[in-house]
Amino acid sequence: MRLVLLGPPGAGKGTQAKRLSQKFGVPHLSAGDILREAVSKGTSLGKKAEPYISRGELVPDSIVLEMIEEKIKQSKNGFILDGFPRNLSQARELDLYLQREKKELNAAVNIDVSENIIVERLKNRLICSECGAILSLKDVTGEGICPKCKAKLKRRTDDNEDTIRKRIEVYFKHTFPLLDYYREKGILINISGEGSPDEVFNRIINSL
Repeated sequence: MRLVLLGPPGAGKGTQAKRLSQKFGVPHLSAGDILREAVSKGTSLGKKAEPYISRGELVPDSIVLEMIEEKIKQSKNGFILDGFPRNLSQARELDLYLQREKKELNAAVNIDVSENIIVERLKNRLICSECGAILSLKDVTGEGICPKCKAKLKRRTDDNEDTIRKRIEVYFKHTFPLLDYYREKGILINISGEGSPDEVFNRIINSL
């Protein structure tokens, strides 16, 4: 199974990608996680990407493509791509790479959520520093400890309202055109991202 997950920041792509990864037994490749890992490790590509991430801007294609292609090469049985491609240039490069490998995408799943819900979700989002669990501030009590692994919960530095709205603006300018691109290829699936994660997951599975 080879899927691309699309949707604005805060649509729940990461949550659904993890569940789809378990369902189909293929790796979840998160462009954001791959980039943040490179930044935290201080790799040469990470140092180049860091200023763009902190400003909520798209990291240049040349940096992202180098990281993503290496991960895809390691994924023998397929993948769930989350946060990539983010523009038409990346989508075309991904298609060219898959063609060279004599493979193709099974579907591009677009998770649709309104802007107001996105802002509210991200302003209240907490992430576990150990297991990566994503929780809402309103669902956390006590000292901000992960209920799954008891590690400390934290906020992403770019989860403030100004940066969130900047990220949404960037999404509509650069990533939204991908919906037409994949629609023309006949592989676009539109899913409502509102409701519980279980509801969204069931919609995706039923559509696939």
